[in-house]
Amino acid sequence: MNADQVTGTLLLLIAAFVPSLAVLFWLRWGERGKKERWDDLIMTFIGGAVIAVIIATILELIAAELLYSPVVREYQLFVREPTILTFLAIIVVAPFIEEFAKVMVVRNFSRYIWRPRNGLIFGAACGLGFAATENFLYEGTALFEEGLVAFLVLAFVRSISSSLMHAASTSVSGYGVARAKSYGVHWWPFYLIAVLMHAFFNLFASMGEFFSGELGAATSVYGLVISVALVVVAFLYLRWRISGYNA
Repeated sequence: MNADQVTGTLLLLIAAFVPSLAVLFWLRWGERGKKERWDDLIMTFIGGAVIAVIIATILELIAAELLYSPVVREYQLFVREPTILTFLAIIVVAPFIEEFAKVMVVRNFSRYIWRPRNGLIFGAACGLGFAATENFLYEGTALFEEGLVAFLVLAFVRSISSSLMHAASTSVSGYGVARAKSYGVHWWPFYLIAVLMHAFFNLFASMGEFFSGELGAATSVYGLVISVALVVVAFLYLRWRISGYNA
């Protein structure tokens, strides 16, 4: 690696991981009462950044092979409208797989959870770790292929959109894991809520790709604004729940 590549990689690491860690710090700082240990939260963050990403990547590669296989693509519906496959991949497959990968990591670290509120912040930690690695990959493509300006814009947008989305959605499934541990209820309904949150975010964030022909060129902007607004509201609600003694 030359000096420019090293500098670019360091810049990417800072842009991808520092915002997510800052959000995690802010969430924990706002807690009242007994707080989670930092080493436990960081381990969960790393689990989301590494283990959940590996699980999701493997499952998404398998799903892509099935979804884009000749058998599926020969269906008349997909022949007439090939973008439906992309729609399914983004709106259905990705949310189910990525939320599953993240909740599996939270369940693995559930030994650190002693009350339902812990599930919120451990879920957020896992989601933020996942988002950090995802941001590193997307922002790396922007930096090395499109230049510094595109990288800076994408880094800013993803820091206030997808990062907060992953934190909010996984906090819901983490809350389900915590309630399952504390009260013996099922965690999977909370996982499905997380999937729906993720799917709606992807839908609005991808409006320009799917509906610009019917709704006009400004569809991408409208979709981005709506997706960011929804995820910010969800995240602020998460922060409010975490800041209370009882969640």
